[in-house]
Amino acid sequence: MRPAAFLDRDGTLIDDVGYLGDPAGVRVLPTVTAALRTLSAAGYACVVVSNQSGVARGYFDEAAVHAINAELAAQLDAAGAPLDAFYFCPHLDAGCPCRKPEPGLIVRAAAEHDLDIARSAVIGDRAGDIELGQRLGIPGVLVPGPIPYTGPAPDFRAATLLAAAEWIVRRGA
Repeated sequence: MRPAAFLDRDGTLIDDVGYLGDPAGVRVLPTVTAALRTLSAAGYACVVVSNQSGVARGYFDEAAVHAINAELAAQLDAAGAPLDAFYFCPHLDAGCPCRKPEPGLIVRAAAEHDLDIARSAVIGDRAGDIELGQRLGIPGVLVPGPIPYTGPAPDFRAATLLAAAEWIVRRGA
């Protein structure tokens, strides 16, 4: 079993433009490729876990989410920084077991990819990401997002995704 970095998508890997429904809007943020290379080189799986309530709201369908994820994967693959898997929750209800901060997406990813949750970390820009890490008893690392952060104290506040990756690798999450 190997550890993983469970990464939020919008605001962490790509620009958060609201409810992104078009792959043409995928813009990889600075330091993302270097961060993913750092994590991969240290033996971490890089797994995206994302709430996509735009599906439940009727803004776009699941095929659009898959198309956006495929575009992101293609851009990162071309840059030599591949992702291992994508998981998303298309629901809106707060009690949904796969909607962050509930741990359903990570539990599923760990089972399907033989990942060691206890040696992993969550990286994101919102309270739900940090709370997800807390619920699993693993580090929650905050990166700057488009809105001011109000939520539980993260284990580490990183200036960039690369700084988050370096902290995780040094710590040996």
